[in-house]
Amino acid sequence: MKDNYCELVSKEFLNEDTVYLEFLCPEIANNAVPGQFVNVTCSKFLRRPFGIAGVNKEKGTFRIGVKIIGEGTTEIACFEEGDEVFILGPLGNGFDFNKDGKYILISGGTGVFPINFAYEYLSEIGADVKVVQGFRNMSQVIMNKPEFILTTDSGDAGIKGNCCDGLNTLSDEDLKDATVACVGPIPMMKAVSAWADSKGLDCYISMEQRMACGIGICLVCVCKTKAQEQGVEFDHKRCCKDGPVFNSKEVIL
Repeated sequence: MKDNYCELVSKEFLNEDTVYLEFLCPEIANNAVPGQFVNVTCSKFLRRPFGIAGVNKEKGTFRIGVKIIGEGTTEIACFEEGDEVFILGPLGNGFDFNKDGKYILISGGTGVFPINFAYEYLSEIGADVKVVQGFRNMSQVIMNKPEFILTTDSGDAGIKGNCCDGLNTLSDEDLKDATVACVGPIPMMKAVSAWADSKGLDCYISMEQRMACGIGICLVCVCKTKAQEQGVEFDHKRCCKDGPVFNSKEVIL
């Protein structure tokens, strides 16, 4: 992990409020693993964290997706090709994948970006992988592929319902010995975690909290974790340093 001077080499709007940025930085591209994130500098007081959406080691580039929400993300979305910016990363832990595993990946909201990285990585190593995506409606659908199971709350694209409705279309063979990885809004991850538990599957979630420093110093991004074995009801862990990926059985959602 280090502070890198990165050049923006490509920019694409995926919809009216989400932009896909590709930065040249061999250090991050060569060292990042699915589930990690970067902290991007802007003119505001704090950097902004983004899950890594993919890497191209040959080109030495990595990608992030930016949903425009406030002043910081608005500024970053306005970066132009050729701009150079300090980016800290790669940060946090990642998903523990292996080529012999079977995986079910679930994403919602901006969780589609780190899950895209996970899908690209697992496909490259030849692992067995299924992907379920959930969005509010068709206008929000991004990073979709024909082989993915798509759900929308409105029903105007894919299956009408949420991610769990999509998961319920998987066969018993799809579920056998599978590991679940999920990134998205807390209510969605809570529902997916409960679904995985009901199927007897291990589930790992990525806690996309607000992160100020990104290196475990400021304690802004702590989440509650179960700690009965330590004689207390709960403990706190730093999402940036101890996570962002946790076993869903460990986190209090």
